This record gives sequence, structure tokens and C-alpha cells, in this order.
Amino acid sequence: MQSILYYRNGRYLKLTVWFSLLFSLVYIWHQPNQPANGGTWLGYTFGTIATLLILWLMYFGRRKRNYFSNSGSVQGWLSAHIYFGSGLLVVATLHSGFQFGVNVHTLAYALMCGAIVSGFYGAWAYVYLPLKKRENLNMMSSDEYFQEISDIDRQVNKLLGGLPEPLVLMITSAIEQTSLGGNLAKQLSAKDHSCLMVSENVMSNEDQATCINMLTIDLAKATNQQLGSQLKQLIDLFASKSLALKILREDIRINALLKIWLFCHVPVSFALLAALIAHILSVFIYW
Repeated sequence: MQSILYYRNGRYLKLTVWFSLLFSLVYIWHQPNQPANGGTWLGYTFGTIATLLILWLMYFGRRKRNYFSNSGSVQGWLSAHIYFGSGLLVVATLHSGFQFGVNVHTLAYALMCGAIVSGFYGAWAYVYLPLKKRENLNMMSSDEYFQEISDIDRQVNKLLGGLPEPLVLMITSAIEQTSLGGNLAKQLSAKDHSCLMVSENVMSNEDQATCINMLTIDLAKATNQQLGSQLKQLIDLFASKSLALKILREDIRINALLKIWLFCHVPVSFALLAALIAHILSVFIYW
């Protein structure tokens, strides 16, 4: 599938660059009898264009859910959304005439910048992270990795027969206290918070390393051939489980990175809309 950044040979990138240059040249040509600001005829023109752009950009949230629309592909709309959103920064800045202060007008501008920056992150995330996600999963799905871990746990439980009780308790606790996912901070860190019980003491079992080390120690001491064989199989199973868990944690981290920007972009966009309305009303009421 064609990248949204190069949709139709960069059609919307070219349009954005040309219009940004045109608006900039008009701004330079314009010589008002007062410092450049949003109250000149050109300032009002740029302000109107910026307002219409903001409303159109926000409409994308509705358009991408309209599966039966004939008004162009969602991919094309998204490409235009990214580049026209970038161009909005130029238009709004020229509208302001570079006049900023502690007021609702600058607040609207700041919120717009926040929405644009979070949009830049979203564009990067949706272009780069899906590739990283596929590379991490290595031609498998996350469901298959979850199934693999379940299969490993079942195999481990079958090998517990005949093992010393303290070892059985440790292995059982390692299975029961395997940690995956959690709150947003844990998802983004991809850190393993798994634990296990050793002699009634809770110990970290990050990447199943403690369990594997304990099993290795017992293997070195084993004199019984059957016990040694069981321990070797358990070590291999926990090593495989550790690898699958690492892949799943990275997949969860990538999914969180794909979604987190929306928690900033959408609220900031609606805050921008509210500030924009206040900006427009204050201009027409008090100016």
C-alpha cells in the first residue's frame, strides 16, 4: 500500500508548500499602515482560511468513520490532513502577524501548535511503528504468542511430577506471577515485573531469569538421570517462554505508542476549537 506521506506522488505536500510560499509572499508584499496583525484585511483573510482549515481538519475524525463516503479515499484524506495541518501553522502565524501576548488569542495559537505537534507524532507513529511491529512479531500474530505461552505452561505443569516440593512451589509461583501488560506506564516501559516465591520470599523473575538460574543450579547438583532430563526440559521451556514474553511486551509497547498520541491530539483539538470560538467572539464583540 502506498505511504500516506507520498500519496499520489506527494500531491498534498506540494500543494501545502506552494500555498505556504504564496501566503508568505503576499504577507511580505502587504504593507499595512500599522504593525501586521490579525485585524488587517489580510489578517482577517488568513484568519478565515485558518478557521476553515481547522474545521476541515477536525472533520477528518468523522470522515474516517464514514465507510460509505464517495468523497475520496481515507488514505487521501489522511495525507491531506497531515500536510494541510502542517500548512495551518504557516497560515495561523501569518494571521497573527507575529503578535503574541497573554490572552485567549495566543492560547488558541498555542493549542493549535500542540495539536499539530501531536499530529506530527501520530504521522510518524503510523508510518514507522507498524513496520517495527511486523518485524518484532516475525510473521506471527500476538495471539499465536499468547497461545505459545499457554502451551509452554501446560508442558511445564506436566513435568512437575517427581520434583522436590520446594522446586514445584517455585515453578508454580513463576507461572502464576508472570506479569504482562498493566497500566500505561508499564506498557510503555516494557519492563518485566514478573515474580516468584523462593522459600516464602518474593523475588523478581524478570525475563524468567531467576527461575532459569534456580533450575540451572539444581541441574548442576542433580545425580538422578530422570531428574536431570526434567530440569533440562524445564530450562528450555522457560527460555522459550522468556523470548515469547519479550516479543509480546514489545508488541504491547508499540500498540501503546500507536494509541497514546490520540490521548493528546483529540482533547487538545477540542480545546483548540473552544479557544478558537472564544477568539472569534472576542474579536467581533470587543474589537
